[in-house]
Amino acid sequence: MESERLWMRPFEEADFSFYKSLVQNEQVMRYINGGVALSEDEAREWFDRQLERYSDERQTGFLLLFKKETNEPIGFAGLLMQEVDGKEELEVGYWLEPKHWKVGYGREAAKRLMMEAFNRGHDRIISIIHPDNRSSQNVARANGLNWEKDTIFKDIPVTIYAGQLSRLCRN
Repeated sequence: MESERLWMRPFEEADFSFYKSLVQNEQVMRYINGGVALSEDEAREWFDRQLERYSDERQTGFLLLFKKETNEPIGFAGLLMQEVDGKEELEVGYWLEPKHWKVGYGREAAKRLMMEAFNRGHDRIISIIHPDNRSSQNVARANGLNWEKDTIFKDIPVTIYAGQLSRLCRN
Protein backbone atom coordinates (compact mmCIF):
# COMPACT_ATOMS: atom_id res chain seq x y z
CA MET A 1 0.00 0.00 0.00
CA GLU A 2 1.34 3.45 -0.88
CA SER A 3 0.66 7.14 -0.44
CA GLU A 4 2.49 10.11 -1.90
CA ARG A 5 5.57 9.92 0.34
CA LEU A 6 5.10 6.60 2.15
CA TRP A 7 4.74 2.91 1.52
CA MET A 8 3.66 0.29 4.01
CA ARG A 9 3.72 -3.46 4.40
CA PRO A 10 2.89 -6.05 7.04
CA PHE A 11 5.44 -6.68 9.75
CA GLU A 12 7.79 -9.61 9.41
CA GLU A 13 9.71 -11.30 12.21
CA ALA A 14 12.87 -9.42 11.18
CA ASP A 15 11.09 -6.13 12.00
CA PHE A 16 10.80 -6.86 15.72
CA SER A 17 13.87 -4.80 16.63
CA PHE A 18 12.45 -1.66 14.99
CA TYR A 19 9.01 -2.30 16.50
CA LYS A 20 10.58 -2.71 19.95
CA SER A 21 12.54 0.55 19.54
CA LEU A 22 9.22 2.41 19.16
CA VAL A 23 7.21 0.72 21.92
CA GLN A 24 10.10 1.14 24.35
CA ASN A 25 10.54 4.83 23.51
CA GLU A 26 9.09 6.99 26.30
CA GLN A 27 8.30 9.86 23.91
CA VAL A 28 6.32 7.56 21.61
CA MET A 29 4.51 5.90 24.52
CA ARG A 30 3.68 9.15 26.33
CA TYR A 31 -0.01 8.94 25.33
CA ILE A 32 -0.20 5.15 24.84
CA ASN A 33 -0.47 2.34 27.39
CA GLY A 34 -0.94 4.79 30.25
CA GLY A 35 2.33 6.50 29.32
CA VAL A 36 4.42 3.42 30.13
CA ALA A 37 7.01 2.05 27.69
CA LEU A 38 6.83 -1.70 27.17
CA SER A 39 9.19 -4.26 28.66
CA GLU A 40 10.93 -6.76 26.39
CA ASP A 41 8.26 -9.40 27.12
CA GLU A 42 5.38 -6.95 26.60
CA ALA A 43 6.92 -5.77 23.32
CA ARG A 44 7.13 -9.39 22.14
CA GLU A 45 3.50 -10.01 23.16
CA TRP A 46 2.27 -6.86 21.36
CA PHE A 47 4.30 -7.72 18.25
CA ASP A 48 2.92 -11.26 18.12
CA ARG A 49 -0.61 -9.86 18.43
CA GLN A 50 0.06 -7.62 15.40
CA LEU A 51 1.10 -10.67 13.37
CA GLU A 52 -2.13 -12.45 14.39
CA ARG A 53 -4.25 -9.49 13.25
CA TYR A 54 -3.24 -10.10 9.64
CA SER A 55 -5.62 -13.09 9.50
CA ASP A 56 -8.69 -10.85 10.13
CA GLU A 57 -9.70 -9.35 6.78
CA ARG A 58 -11.73 -6.58 8.43
CA GLN A 59 -8.51 -4.88 9.50
CA THR A 60 -4.97 -4.43 8.23
CA GLY A 61 -3.32 -4.71 11.62
CA PHE A 62 -0.35 -2.43 12.03
CA LEU A 63 1.77 -2.00 8.91
CA LEU A 64 5.38 -0.89 8.88
CA LEU A 65 5.71 2.62 7.40
CA PHE A 66 8.61 3.58 5.15
CA LYS A 67 9.66 6.85 3.53
CA LYS A 68 9.67 6.26 -0.22
CA GLU A 69 12.59 8.63 -0.68
CA THR A 70 14.96 6.61 1.53
CA ASN A 71 13.19 3.28 2.25
CA GLU A 72 13.80 4.13 5.91
CA PRO A 73 11.25 2.73 8.40
CA ILE A 74 9.64 5.63 10.27
CA GLY A 75 6.85 4.01 12.27
CA PHE A 76 3.73 1.96 11.82
CA ALA A 77 0.07 2.56 11.10
CA GLY A 78 -3.01 0.46 10.54
CA LEU A 79 -6.68 -0.35 10.76
CA LEU A 80 -7.58 -2.17 13.95
CA MET A 81 -10.84 -3.68 15.18
CA GLN A 82 -11.44 -2.37 18.71
CA GLU A 83 -14.25 -2.74 21.21
CA VAL A 84 -15.27 0.67 22.53
CA ASP A 85 -18.13 0.94 25.02
CA GLY A 86 -19.36 -2.52 24.05
CA LYS A 87 -19.41 -1.77 20.31
CA GLU A 88 -16.98 -3.11 17.71
CA GLU A 89 -15.34 -0.23 15.84
CA LEU A 90 -12.66 0.15 13.18
CA GLU A 91 -9.84 2.39 14.37
CA VAL A 92 -7.19 4.09 12.27
CA GLY A 93 -4.00 4.54 14.27
CA TYR A 94 -0.32 5.35 13.78
CA TRP A 95 2.89 5.53 15.78
CA LEU A 96 5.93 7.40 14.47
CA GLU A 97 9.52 7.86 15.53
CA PRO A 98 9.79 11.32 17.15
CA LYS A 99 12.23 12.56 14.49
CA HIS A 100 9.40 12.11 11.97
CA TRP A 101 6.75 14.02 13.91
CA LYS A 102 5.22 17.26 12.62
CA VAL A 103 5.91 16.70 8.91
CA GLY A 104 2.53 15.23 7.94
CA TYR A 105 3.39 11.53 7.85
CA GLY A 106 0.76 10.60 10.44
CA ARG A 107 -1.91 12.47 8.53
CA GLU A 108 -0.82 10.98 5.21
CA ALA A 109 -0.73 7.40 6.52
CA ALA A 110 -4.10 7.76 8.27
CA LYS A 111 -5.71 9.25 5.17
CA ARG A 112 -4.44 6.41 2.97
CA LEU A 113 -5.67 3.82 5.49
CA MET A 114 -9.08 5.48 5.66
CA MET A 115 -9.35 5.05 1.88
CA GLU A 116 -8.35 1.40 2.31
CA ALA A 117 -11.10 0.94 4.91
CA PHE A 118 -13.63 2.52 2.56
CA ASN A 119 -12.49 0.26 -0.29
CA ARG A 120 -12.99 -2.75 2.01
CA GLY A 121 -16.61 -1.74 2.55
CA HIS A 122 -16.39 0.06 5.90
CA ASP A 123 -18.28 3.31 6.33
CA ARG A 124 -17.39 4.35 9.89
CA ILE A 125 -13.90 5.00 11.20
CA ILE A 126 -12.67 6.17 14.60
CA SER A 127 -9.45 7.33 16.20
CA ILE A 128 -8.88 6.59 19.88
CA ILE A 129 -6.77 9.45 21.24
CA HIS A 130 -5.46 10.39 24.67
CA PRO A 131 -7.23 13.61 25.76
CA ASP A 132 -3.90 15.46 26.10
CA ASN A 133 -2.52 14.39 22.71
CA ARG A 134 -3.27 17.56 20.77
CA SER A 135 -1.11 16.56 17.80
CA SER A 136 -3.12 13.39 17.14
CA GLN A 137 -6.37 15.30 17.64
CA ASN A 138 -5.17 17.76 14.99
CA VAL A 139 -4.40 14.88 12.60
CA ALA A 140 -7.88 13.43 13.15
CA ARG A 141 -9.52 16.79 12.47
CA ALA A 142 -7.32 17.42 9.41
CA ASN A 143 -8.55 14.11 7.98
CA GLY A 144 -12.18 15.09 8.57
CA LEU A 145 -12.88 13.22 11.80
CA ASN A 146 -14.88 15.01 14.48
CA TRP A 147 -14.90 14.74 18.25
CA GLU A 148 -17.58 12.25 19.25
CA LYS A 149 -17.13 11.55 22.95
CA ASP A 150 -14.83 11.06 25.89
CA THR A 151 -14.83 7.56 27.36
CA ILE A 152 -12.70 4.91 29.06
CA PHE A 153 -10.82 2.45 26.82
CA LYS A 154 -8.78 -0.35 28.41
CA ASP A 155 -8.98 1.47 31.76
CA ILE A 156 -7.57 4.71 30.31
CA PRO A 157 -9.50 7.95 29.64
CA VAL A 158 -9.62 8.63 25.88
CA THR A 159 -11.27 10.89 23.35
CA ILE A 160 -13.01 9.34 20.34
CA TYR A 161 -12.92 11.08 16.98
CA ALA A 162 -15.14 9.57 14.28
CA GLY A 163 -16.22 10.02 10.69
CA GLN A 164 -18.22 8.51 7.85
CA LEU A 165 -15.92 7.20 5.15
CA SER A 166 -18.56 7.61 2.45
CA ARG A 167 -18.29 11.36 3.10
CA LEU A 168 -14.54 11.52 3.71
CA CYS A 169 -13.34 9.32 0.85
CA ARG A 170 -15.27 10.71 -2.09
CA ASN A 171 -13.08 10.77 -5.17
